[in-house]
Amino acid sequence: MKKCTIIISSALCIAAASCRKPLFVVPVEFKSAEYVFSDSARAELFINNAYTDLPADVSGSFNWLEGNAMLASATDEAAHVSTNQTVQSAAQRMSAGNWNPSNMRYWRNSDGAGEIGSWMKYGGYHGNRKANTALKNLHLLPLTSSERFRKRMVGEAHFLRALHHWFLFQRWGGIPIVDRSFEASEDVLIPRNSVRSVVDFIVAECDKAYALLPDEPYNQPTEVGRADRGSCLALKAKVLLYAASPLYNRAGEDSLTSYGNVDATRWEPAAKAAQDLVDLNWYQLYTPGANGRTNYASFFNAWGAGNTNRELIFARLRTPNRDTENDNFPAGFTNARGGTCPSQDLVDAYEMEDGTLFNWNDPAHAGAPYTGRDPRFYASIIHNGAHFARFANASNYTFQLFEGGVNASGNAKSKTGYYLNKFMDYANVNPVNNSGSAYHNWVYFRYAEVLLNLAEAGNEAGGPAYTVPGAGNALTPVQALNLVRARAGMPDIETSFARRGQALTKETLREQIRNERRIELAFEDHRYFDVRRWMIIETLPEFIRGMVITRDPGGNLTYNPDVRVEDKVFESKHYFFPIPQIEMNRNPNMRQNPDWQ
Repeated sequence: MKKCTIIISSALCIAAASCRKPLFVVPVEFKSAEYVFSDSARAELFINNAYTDLPADVSGSFNWLEGNAMLASATDEAAHVSTNQTVQSAAQRMSAGNWNPSNMRYWRNSDGAGEIGSWMKYGGYHGNRKANTALKNLHLLPLTSSERFRKRMVGEAHFLRALHHWFLFQRWGGIPIVDRSFEASEDVLIPRNSVRSVVDFIVAECDKAYALLPDEPYNQPTEVGRADRGSCLALKAKVLLYAASPLYNRAGEDSLTSYGNVDATRWEPAAKAAQDLVDLNWYQLYTPGANGRTNYASFFNAWGAGNTNRELIFARLRTPNRDTENDNFPAGFTNARGGTCPSQDLVDAYEMEDGTLFNWNDPAHAGAPYTGRDPRFYASIIHNGAHFARFANASNYTFQLFEGGVNASGNAKSKTGYYLNKFMDYANVNPVNNSGSAYHNWVYFRYAEVLLNLAEAGNEAGGPAYTVPGAGNALTPVQALNLVRARAGMPDIETSFARRGQALTKETLREQIRNERRIELAFEDHRYFDVRRWMIIETLPEFIRGMVITRDPGGNLTYNPDVRVEDKVFESKHYFFPIPQIEMNRNPNMRQNPDWQ
């Protein structure tokens, strides 16, 4: 038998579920396939290593773009502020339209500099190669290992192969399908496959993985954190949701960026995959108490011994750290960086707590714009007057974001008049003296997103009352949406629409679902892709707004929510990422995405 050399390197860890322990990878040096895969323990370490190529910043921060920025800052969600004003972050370059196939150094690596992101590393072909290597050699597993173990290992590899293809598809559209390990003598200069082929391939891989993975949730320390059946359904639902969306589900001659025809029935399998996950009955929204703000905010740090977070489906866990707090620490404190500063556009999207819409033309709203809003607003955004019992090194702290206020000065001053609160645990983390830590899970799939996917796909398939045929616990789009809102302490859609005097139709529910995604999934790397797959980005303002607050000698505040703070350049070519020029140069069969030449 021909031998191949395999490298298993040491790595940090991957994530997820009830045991809360990472899956460690032990160095094995350079070994043959027979050596690695003929031993159950070594084969499992190889699979562990395959997880380490999933996209996530190696530092532990959510600010994974080069320049310590979030992808949110390349959208209408936020603007990025850095204390180093001489260098643009990747988010700022993307916002300005200042990126091309040759300068795609946008992925932050261990020293903060950029990588050519995610075509090869971090959710690209590098990790896919490991999955293919495993699938080629897992037949070597000893028969002394259990059938469950052998099936699980193959199922994980199929899932990881699907996931790496998904991350590539999400950014580039049709990409080369690489479903096997190549020999050194083989031609690897393969062309891109069509959107249809890539979607079908990912779905088929998810189905293969689902059939092989255990039919119950993991509970053993050596298994918790691995891909399971819920992971397969979450990925399948997401790729089918994208496939049914206008960006891909449209007429056109370019099979690399669309199906080439419109088919409304593409929404149906997307809804079914999401409903199938619901019917597993493995997951529930994280709701530790009756306070909607706390329920929502605590999910993002809820981990560790004794925690019962069943909302998370698949994630990459890290040991506790403080990097996300450090990267987004507000002005007014030592070691402030500013970081991700939410836009006024996003702030205005949060409803009132009674389900009515915020309106600057309403004198009551305009006079107290931060009173009585959706609880997720307070969990996500630091605003003028925001009060914290403990914030870093301060007790009973109230933010001053009016002109001249302590938090509105210095080189870390927010561009928008807001700072990021979501993901942060400033009660236990103190960037002032670099002390304390918190869990910051890099979440790829969570139950709230699946419910929103079900609501969107179901509504597009058949309207507000649609249910998946034959489902055991069928949810209508309205019911799925109401579950997400109820966890946050918001009224149901029927009540909210009645209070607005708004009819509940497929069209009005579509707008509600899109706004619900904007709020619930804010700063989680969804908005950038959502506005593109819906093909609404060209209708959005070409800039984002910020807030300027002035205070007179009597302490009265005047709000100006229409300050233009950053342009957001969009051209039609920005629907897809450009293929890196280095890939174009090495592969004559590679086609560039439209208008990036």
